[in-house]
Amino acid sequence: YQTAQDNESLVEAYFKLEDFDNLEKLLELLPENNPILDNIGERFQSMGLCESASRAYLKSGDVKKAIDCCVLLNHWNMAVELAE
Repeated sequence: YQTAQDNESLVEAYFKLEDFDNLEKLLELLPENNPILDNIGERFQSMGLCESASRAYLKSGDVKKAIDCCVLLNHWNMAVELAE
């Protein structure tokens, strides 16, 4: 998937393999506002990885989702920082 630059399938493969390190690397490589970033954020959030999920949501341009993620996962300090 990486060679074919099929990022959606690559996200799915990394998630199924629980390869969160490579999923974070992919997050950094994707351009801002890429629609795949929201998907990555949701996957990180489902695994309780608040910081990574918030980074994905912020890079996708959705500050509210980043704050909501922090609140949902009880990372109150991070939620307050993002809200400011």
